[in-house]
Amino acid sequence: MQHSVIAELKTGSTWKLVGLSIVTFFVYAAHYMNRQTKILNAHCQRERRISNEFMAFVLIVSYLSLLLFIAYLFVDDTHPVAKISNFVDRVSNIAYLVWGFKARNRVNEILSSGRSSPEWFHGLWTFLFTPLYFNFKINVLNGGKEPKHA
Repeated sequence: MQHSVIAELKTGSTWKLVGLSIVTFFVYAAHYMNRQTKILNAHCQRERRISNEFMAFVLIVSYLSLLLFIAYLFVDDTHPVAKISNFVDRVSNIAYLVWGFKARNRVNEILSSGRSSPEWFHGLWTFLFTPLYFNFKINVLNGGKEPKHA
């Protein structure tokens, strides 16, 4: 069962995730996280699932961040839209971090991996590169290296 979860979570290269996330102002990353959450939840006990409400919040705040970023391009730095955009970006970043640690904990639980295990999802990398590290680690666990195709 453990290895089937890792195989299910595999989606593509981390570079593809980086590129599409940058182009979409991380809305693509939010959809990636939502997809991964559905897979993780299917393998978790009911009380350990990542809530649908939280994932809806992540998606909403990601789209809102994108819309406010576009609006921000047309106003000066003192305009209220600029301040609101900065605030929503921070909220979005925090939501991504929260998801990263929730997903990390669920995968470590599902795989029964400990700190010394090569399957362990490390907290520092999760903090620094969520969800990019998550995708990278899944790819490493799937075959020892990143896939060459998109």
